[in-house]
Amino acid sequence: MSEPIIRDLRESDLSNGFLETLQSLTTVGEINPEKVKERFREIDLDSNYFIRVAEIDGKIVGATTLIIELKFIHNLGKVGHIEDVVTDKKFQGKGIGKKIIHSLLQEAKNRGCYKTILDCGDEVIPFYEKIDYEGKSFHKHGNCMRFDH
Repeated sequence: MSEPIIRDLRESDLSNGFLETLQSLTTVGEINPEKVKERFREIDLDSNYFIRVAEIDGKIVGATTLIIELKFIHNLGKVGHIEDVVTDKKFQGKGIGKKIIHSLLQEAKNRGCYKTILDCGDEVIPFYEKIDYEGKSFHKHGNCMRFDH
């Protein structure tokens, strides 16, 4: 296996494994290709929204999203939110998710975030606790509440 290239999502990735990789995480559904491109353009215009992908041999095999929340508290601070961490099932266990997360933690740091948080199920807590970045790792803190619309 080649080393993954970690980079920002491109529009061409939408038909090159990105949506299929997301299906390793959850249901993507049947989406109109034009609507997918429209959503990509919306995200691409948002300077506080990043989707990083892992590419191996020209195919997308992993992805993770970082959204930066602008705050009034903490001296107009910023908080990074990591979402949709996924690696294609055929490539899991090879450190790809960790590499993408490291890339986005650096992005959050570079953009002045004072913390980066994520929500996850209990079954993947050990994965996040093992991610070491600059001598620190994710740790369980508080609870997550959810309201479904």
